[in-house]
Amino acid sequence: MKTVIVAAGMGTRLWRRTYTIPKTLLPFGEGTILSTIMDNFNKVGINDFVIVVGYQSEYIINYIKDNDNLGYNVEFVQNDDWNKGNGISVLVSESVVGNNSFILSMSDHIVPMKALQRIADYQSSHNLLLVDPQISEIFDIDDATKVALDGSKIVNIGKTIEKYDAADCGIFKLNGCFYEAMREALKDGKDSISAAISGLIDKNDMEAVFLEKDEKWIDIDTPSAYKHSLRNIDRNNNH
Repeated sequence: MKTVIVAAGMGTRLWRRTYTIPKTLLPFGEGTILSTIMDNFNKVGINDFVIVVGYQSEYIINYIKDNDNLGYNVEFVQNDDWNKGNGISVLVSESVVGNNSFILSMSDHIVPMKALQRIADYQSSHNLLLVDPQISEIFDIDDATKVALDGSKIVNIGKTIEKYDAADCGIFKLNGCFYEAMREALKDGKDSISAAISGLIDKNDMEAVFLEKDEKWIDIDTPSAYKHSLRNIDRNNNH
């Protein structure tokens, strides 16, 4: 199974004044945010990666190639519309993923390996999203994408929904239905991943996989989140 990592955006919320390297190449632990994400997937048995690049793509491509692909199988896909919604970055991966199931990861979410293993191994006929029900312990819950649930069934998703039961951890296990849902969303002028997921929700095709209470994750989307992640590397990257 391939893991698609979307790393095409500019990261303006982290780089507020000057835009230098893509934020996924920021130092983290013994490597970078990107290498940490890839290493964690490798430790659960996934070492085939599709990295979607766009803004300053040469930095990411050169970093991977100069480090012998970090020892993994890596394919790059260019998103020329990187300044639009992140759903387009996932859509362009269809050229190498095809109709196969795949893991989707954001390029700035550090998630513990036990949780990655759980969603990778989870058997379901539905598309899956890793969620954190420990709302009171989530760093910057106001910024998180929220998820409303009926048991394990996902019934709503969005940053501004009023009633929610968990937060989106940025890790999905998807099949080819996602690509079709993304194309349908684009017809309505919506280009985010959440827009496609909402389409799958309308078809009763989204199920939650839950983080356990001792598992912590972080979305490194702002300067404060990055500082928090560096202070809590072991907590947010536990084995």
